[in-house]
Amino acid sequence: MSKIDINILLGGPQGGGIDTSSTMVSRAFAYAGYPVLSTREYHSNIKGRHSYMHLRVKEVKPRSLKYPVDVLTALDPDTVFEHLINVGKGTRVIYDSSFEGSELDRSRMIMRDTVRRIRETLQKESLPENVKGMITLMERRGATSIAIPFSEIILDAVPEGPATRYFNTFGAAITLAILGVDLKYTEEAIKAAFSTKKHVIEPNLKVASAAYEYCESKKLRVTNLPRNGEPPKLMLTGNDAAAIGKVMGGLRFQSYYPITPASDESTVLEEHDSLHLLENEKNTLEKEGVTVIQTEDEIAAIAMASGASLTGAVTSTATSGPGFALMAEAISFAGMVEIPVVITLYQRGGPSTGLPTRNQQADLLFALNTGHGEFPRVVISSGDVEDCIYDSIRAINYAQRYQVPVIHLIDKYLANTVEVLNEIDTKRVKIVKPLISEEGGIIKRYTTDTNNGISPIGYFGKNIFWMTGDEHDELGHVTEDSVMREKQMEKRMRKEETIEAEIPVRDRVELFGDENAPVTIVTWGSQKGVVLDVIDDLREEGISAKMLFLKMFEPFPVDFVYTALKKSKTVIAVESNMVSQAAMVIEQRTSFKIENNILKYNGRHITEEELLDAVKKILSGAEKKVVLRNGA
Repeated sequence: MSKIDINILLGGPQGGGIDTSSTMVSRAFAYAGYPVLSTREYHSNIKGRHSYMHLRVKEVKPRSLKYPVDVLTALDPDTVFEHLINVGKGTRVIYDSSFEGSELDRSRMIMRDTVRRIRETLQKESLPENVKGMITLMERRGATSIAIPFSEIILDAVPEGPATRYFNTFGAAITLAILGVDLKYTEEAIKAAFSTKKHVIEPNLKVASAAYEYCESKKLRVTNLPRNGEPPKLMLTGNDAAAIGKVMGGLRFQSYYPITPASDESTVLEEHDSLHLLENEKNTLEKEGVTVIQTEDEIAAIAMASGASLTGAVTSTATSGPGFALMAEAISFAGMVEIPVVITLYQRGGPSTGLPTRNQQADLLFALNTGHGEFPRVVISSGDVEDCIYDSIRAINYAQRYQVPVIHLIDKYLANTVEVLNEIDTKRVKIVKPLISEEGGIIKRYTTDTNNGISPIGYFGKNIFWMTGDEHDELGHVTEDSVMREKQMEKRMRKEETIEAEIPVRDRVELFGDENAPVTIVTWGSQKGVVLDVIDDLREEGISAKMLFLKMFEPFPVDFVYTALKKSKTVIAVESNMVSQAAMVIEQRTSFKIENNILKYNGRHITEEELLDAVKKILSGAEKKVVLRNGA
């Protein structure tokens, strides 16, 4: 059991360097040898609205985040106002002493609904509607406040200022200093954060040193955090991991239209020289590279990816809900023409524009049913950052092997979550080559003479075949002949049987824990880690539980799922949507109805303590459906 378990929340204005602060804190702990898990929450405006980083550090790899936090560091007054719900007994609230008089009414960047709730809370407690009032309320709930003159200390260290330029570095450094992280690791983190802006490294190092000196002079240091082994080699987000996995899978063409949170994956690919860690791909990348095209819209993105695939390139596109909606017709086209293409679908809050920068898992049914008509597809989902690497490789392999569109679901929380990894296991990587026609000239691209539904693929420039969105004969010519229609439909759909037979069950669904445990928690996507932590928590309380983790939704692992659920006394579905979409799929495919549901749809990630409390409510018989509402 981990002795060290530190939970941190660091917040400030969007565009105020919160990402840099987060990187500094995460890197400093990692340099000290500690596994880190962090995510960032941010508004969909460009600058000004409240953003924050939620981070957890343990001696062993953390799998979920937790409230209340041990340290809340506020780089602006809004952070103090917005995070009452995330503090509790023992929380250290660090803030600039000049914030205390800041009035709620003057916090123009807090959403009106949020202001209303904060005002009602302060009025109920008969406290002034300013930062001092909120600090008092936090103290009543067991927090300890630490008011620090940010500007004064910064300007003593860097007189040229302005002080606000260094708030992010100071906030990160004072947090690390209080938690006992050695200054040398903080300095390493600063150098890495500003590696492309070397001229600002020195003043930021001075600011960090001043933060540590202040912390020592005021005896704010909690303890000296010991080194915890060798630092990990990689610090990746889900976006980074998906990009790396695609390159390892042989990707040579990606198209995209900018949309949150999918765009980060494509920008990583655009800077693919940063993927030098992939030694087996280095020579190929230097010679050929990965072509990344920013298109005029998502329709063009999926069309370009499909077109590039027809030349023999390994292709993909990445998007989020609104963009995926535009791709529906072209995905049907890929199904009809049997084009190998990967669509990475980053799920965010919907419908419509919804919550552009917030988490949700509400696109599962859409992915399973997008496009018109009936055609085979593969739909898979990732559970953590490491999974994103290997699932991206699998997605490419499935597309190439079965000549179908493959939809890879990654939710926003996972896209923006940072994990540290020691290595990428290249032994797990196996590249699948497509069944390529050995003939030149005219080929029967859509021959029905195949038991598994897979025809040898031909490529532009090598073969001659016809391609149309209409039903077609074996050469690709348009036909409405009823017999040929039946043959082509049956031929395409035979791929589902082939996929079912060829892909091992372990790659489609996993069972964690005692298979005979009476309690089964069913989940998918980024809930993987938090459910595993809750299962451990339950075990400590004498409750035996297991997790059924769904990885492939099409084709669905019917027999395995049905058997696992029928053995259980209590089954609970945990999802970040409102209607429990995975549970609906399970009932549709297996006839097993899950009666207990834990759901979250406010756009924020599920945390360990709230999920544990919800599971215990269901096990006690108090509730069958629990909606989780934590999150600022």
